[in-house]
Amino acid sequence: MAVFNNPRERPPASADDRGPAGGRPGMPGLPGRSAVPGAPPPQAGPAAAEATAARPSVLGKTLVFKGELSADEDLVLQGRVEGSIHHTQNLTVGVDGVVIGDIHARSIVVEGTVDGDLRGGTTVLIAATAKVRGNIAAPRVGITEGATFNGSVDMSAAHAVASNPPRAHAGTSGEFPLSDGSVDRILGRG
Repeated sequence: MAVFNNPRERPPASADDRGPAGGRPGMPGLPGRSAVPGAPPPQAGPAAAEATAARPSVLGKTLVFKGELSADEDLVLQGRVEGSIHHTQNLTVGVDGVVIGDIHARSIVVEGTVDGDLRGGTTVLIAATAKVRGNIAAPRVGITEGATFNGSVDMSAAHAVASNPPRAHAGTSGEFPLSDGSVDRILGRG
């Protein structure tokens, strides 16, 4: 018969069980454990910093924001924003996201609803689940079949220069002419 809390009868704890700095497993708020039950223990070191930097910030479904929103990191919006968004990185308006106002970002993906103009520095992609009412200006624009879109599209070179500052490795424009056959395939005529 085992005696509770008898250290001689418990298997030895591994370093993974204790977490960094010998924290106690299952004890939120103590070193080495997450304050969120069921969450994995926090990572330490450069790999953790890179993993965190690679993940976008997520603004959840219950968020309601009124005013001007600006950020310098990748962002996924699942809530509601009433006002303009000025963003220097990638912005995704998720399936549950609603934006009433203009969006300026390097790259924009819309899966939800936007009532306002979209100005992308490199790309604007409209998913099949999206509802967009407003104008789109970006060097590259994609609108997936099934999306609801009411507005105009501007893919002019003047917009690309205004939205994208000159790069240090200038030399290639990134633009490639399409043959008539390519255009026909893209438009589904061939």
